[in-house]
Amino acid sequence: MITTPSKVTCGCSRASILYFVVGLVCFTTALYWNHLTRISQRNIHPGHLTEKHIKTSINGKGKSYSKTSAHRHITSSSRSCKPFTKFVFIKPYKTGGSTISSLLLRFGMKNKLVAALKNESREDYYIRLNRKKHRLEIIYYNCSNFPGYEYLCLHIDMYDRLSLERIIPNAKYFTIVRSPYTHLKSKFYYDRRDMNLVMLPDPFARYLRDIMENAKVDKLLLHWTNSFSTHFGLDVYANKTSSLAALERLNGELDLVMLLEYFDESLVLLKKTMCWDFEDIIYHPCKVHTEYQPPMTDRLRDIITKVSRADIRLYSFFNKTFWERVANYDGDFEADLAKLRSVQKAAKVRCQKIQDHEFCQKLQSDVFDLNKIVYEEQMKWLC
Repeated sequence: MITTPSKVTCGCSRASILYFVVGLVCFTTALYWNHLTRISQRNIHPGHLTEKHIKTSINGKGKSYSKTSAHRHITSSSRSCKPFTKFVFIKPYKTGGSTISSLLLRFGMKNKLVAALKNESREDYYIRLNRKKHRLEIIYYNCSNFPGYEYLCLHIDMYDRLSLERIIPNAKYFTIVRSPYTHLKSKFYYDRRDMNLVMLPDPFARYLRDIMENAKVDKLLLHWTNSFSTHFGLDVYANKTSSLAALERLNGELDLVMLLEYFDESLVLLKKTMCWDFEDIIYHPCKVHTEYQPPMTDRLRDIITKVSRADIRLYSFFNKTFWERVANYDGDFEADLAKLRSVQKAAKVRCQKIQDHEFCQKLQSDVFDLNKIVYEEQMKWLC
């Protein structure tokens, strides 16, 4: 009678001890993993955030984007950086480049930077390039204390990285592109190619039909209809695979490719790339033409798709990389975009009230006038 109860008591004690040990191990393990989680959360740097931490969705056409709140608390002030003052703006034809060049010239004057300017002996509106000697036809200063060029933001007839590196080494490179459908039409009217077709209801449509008929004979026409690709030295006759490989190489050389259709968004990315202030990217539209032009038809779009195939590939490629950069923006992109527009509006209101202020005079000056001011200033204090 005594033996049985003692065995039962012993069995209960062993079970209690086992439960206690298991519970203790579980509790200790939970504390350990909670500790590791806290450490990992503290060690996530804004630059290390990946898709694992942030879920981003982008509209395929690049018209909208959204980010979770996990990304929005990371503002530009959370990371310090030094403003870049050496840069090259590759200014294509009819892409809003004059507005950006004006902005950059004002930045250069504000910070006493040395601009590479066009040789005044030439009457061309762009800087010519000697590809054999890798030399640009700019103003060269023959003096012992010349500090060197720090930026270039004028038209060059062709992009050549080696020539540009010799002029401004260790610079940031950026450019802006535009939809070939609107770009080709803008070039057509700006170049006054409608002069012989002015009596027709739609001169541009007639011109495109002529291009379709003559492109196989006059191959220079394809260089005109693919001017972005030609400007960057890309082969307009390359197949899709070769074109994409060339675009990947070009993308590796450029720090930023902006889009005219999203001008404010582009400037926000430029500010981030260059580590500048909002006041540095205030702009005044230059050379904006509002003359009536017949609307684009599906037939015209089909023709442009055929004759501007290389430029359409280029634009599609950089449209994609542009919105990828927006999605991976280090900060609150929507807030910075709103801030830019607020600063822009304030500058506009200010200059409407105070027309003779130096800031407003320079802001509203065309790139041609600013270029003359920069030239005169540099001639005074250089050498």
